[in-house]
Amino acid sequence: MWRRRPRLRPALRRSPSWMSPSRTRSPREPRSQRQHPRSPGPPPAGAQQDLRLGPPRVPPALRPQALRRAPVDKDPPEACGAPTGAQRAAVAEALGTFAVRFYRHMAETAEPGANLLFSPLNVALGLSHLLLGARGETQERLAAVLGYPPGLACVHGALQQLAAVPGLLAASQIFHHPDLCLRPRFLNESLRFYEALPQVLSGNESLDLQSINAWVRQATHGRLPQLLAQLPHEPRLVLLSAVHFQAQWQTPFKAKQTVPLPFLRPGLPPVPVPTMTSKKYPVASFTDSHLQVQVGRLDLSEGLSLVVLVPRGAPEALGAVERALDPPTFLALLQRAASTPTRATAIALPRMHLDLTMDVVSLVHDMDYGLFLDAELCGLARGPAVAVDAAQHRAVLTLDETGVEAAGAMATSVARTALLLEALQPFLFVIWDHAGAIPLFMGRLSDPQP
Repeated sequence: MWRRRPRLRPALRRSPSWMSPSRTRSPREPRSQRQHPRSPGPPPAGAQQDLRLGPPRVPPALRPQALRRAPVDKDPPEACGAPTGAQRAAVAEALGTFAVRFYRHMAETAEPGANLLFSPLNVALGLSHLLLGARGETQERLAAVLGYPPGLACVHGALQQLAAVPGLLAASQIFHHPDLCLRPRFLNESLRFYEALPQVLSGNESLDLQSINAWVRQATHGRLPQLLAQLPHEPRLVLLSAVHFQAQWQTPFKAKQTVPLPFLRPGLPPVPVPTMTSKKYPVASFTDSHLQVQVGRLDLSEGLSLVVLVPRGAPEALGAVERALDPPTFLALLQRAASTPTRATAIALPRMHLDLTMDVVSLVHDMDYGLFLDAELCGLARGPAVAVDAAQHRAVLTLDETGVEAAGAMATSVARTALLLEALQPFLFVIWDHAGAIPLFMGRLSDPQP
């Protein structure tokens, strides 16, 4: 006798995996490259994050805040190819604007007789690196501080091309707290545009200082052995930049013609300083009647030059020049200096060695108060708003008879009809790159022997 087989319920029909948008993948994609729902945790302290591992796991304590404060970065990356000439020119002009604004805030906060030195290019590299992760109002305000016009796209590629200057070693880096989970897009763009993979702090101040200063030594090929002496308490985000520059004079000064000459200082007696002299040195010079300064250009190797702005008048006159200097005037002076032909000139230029470290955070706060206090850096990391704890910049520049390295009366009588450029009182100077039309260094010499 045959028994009737039990009737089975029909199985639920499921759509093939290729019809589900959430599981769409190329048929040639290896199984090992699938995205798993659970990504590996953050790397150990002090290690670099591996871009191939996908997004870091968000600590449970930060997940609710991450959803509220920093939503998923839905904006696609900028589709930037090779920067155009117009983009490079716009970024170069922005860099000149930023240089003047930053310098004026430095001069306003510094002591009247203090020497000043910074690299506009290097500081802009560090802040533009941070701009990769800025969103919303923070992005707009930081771009405005850097002088980037609204709507200017693909600034990072153009900035990197401008930074490719012979003899210049410039680098920027971000160190962050281990609980700060950086977004994969920010990591990839940091590597693409700035050749930097942000590093994780260990929480041990001594080890972190060693790690940071070791990075500085490596980035500057040993020219700058140290950048930080201490760290803020429990830092979340530390932004660093370091720069070193070296170039030769097109026409070297003769060491035997370096003599001690008196350098005038405001409110202080003149001090004799080693001064490089020449009776017939090729200088492009002119006098600007608006600023009442004598502008002189001395050519260096690789299409670079040293441009000095020496006030016409008492040593105290430099302060008035600094207050009157604005971006259009500054750029017009440098463009005129670049196009002025050189002529044999009697010159007296003191040797220089400047080594200055500054806190960029405080100066940026002067330019746009509160920008870093509660920055909207949702494109940089998941979690609550991130404050930039420190942004340190160090610049070194040496000026002697052979050239420029960055890590009374004339000794001989000169006829009155000869051209003369004497920088024997406080003056402003710029290291200028003619190819990119950008300032590499900017500062003032108030005292050659502080």
